[in-house]
Amino acid sequence: MTINFTNESHQSDIAVSLLSLYDSLSASDKADFTRIVNRLLSVTFITKKREDARRDYYFIERHEALIRQYIKLAGWDLISDKGYEVYQVINTYGYNRLRLKLHESIIILLFRLCYEEKRRELTLSDNVVIRIQELQEKYAALKIRQQPIDKTSLRDTINLLKGFNIVDTLDRNVVDPDCRIIIYPSILFAVKVDDIKSIYDKLQTYSDEKKISSEEGEAYEGAN
Repeated sequence: MTINFTNESHQSDIAVSLLSLYDSLSASDKADFTRIVNRLLSVTFITKKREDARRDYYFIERHEALIRQYIKLAGWDLISDKGYEVYQVINTYGYNRLRLKLHESIIILLFRLCYEEKRRELTLSDNVVIRIQELQEKYAALKIRQQPIDKTSLRDTINLLKGFNIVDTLDRNVVDPDCRIIIYPSILFAVKVDDIKSIYDKLQTYSDEKKISSEEGEAYEGAN
């Protein structure tokens, strides 16, 4: 009984603290709070590197304690990395695991590989930008399939990753070899590997004919 009593008291303290923090917000901040929390839970990642998400990133940074406590009540953790300037939400019950198709798994790993190689040449303040041609060349070099990544798979996967603030396009035609793609640091948290060799090893598993015939890929952290 004493343990349950203490637990209820603790929950009450959290509720009072949340209410106090929320009431201290201005009317416009309350509107932003509702919008940004919903966006965060929808897209999983908010990165300062993405220009149209920068204002939201700063809002989360200013009201981190409130947002962290609020979503925790619903079973979500707010993860922050100030070095890479990324916020991420993870469901503590594992409900936000996104099951990718095989071609989606391959493409996101290729983006992760490109990011790993490019970031060694850049500072943290620089954006990692590649061209579609580079992605296709990586794919061909690994001999995963005889043909390049097909246009539909490429277009659909890039649109999927854009929705999670993992990549963005700088040019309209995403299947054009010269189309430039920004890879955001959120990819480091979407695809966690120890080193660049681990990425190559993972990609090599997809070059096996038996696995290529499979429809299913990997499960990654995502809000859907």
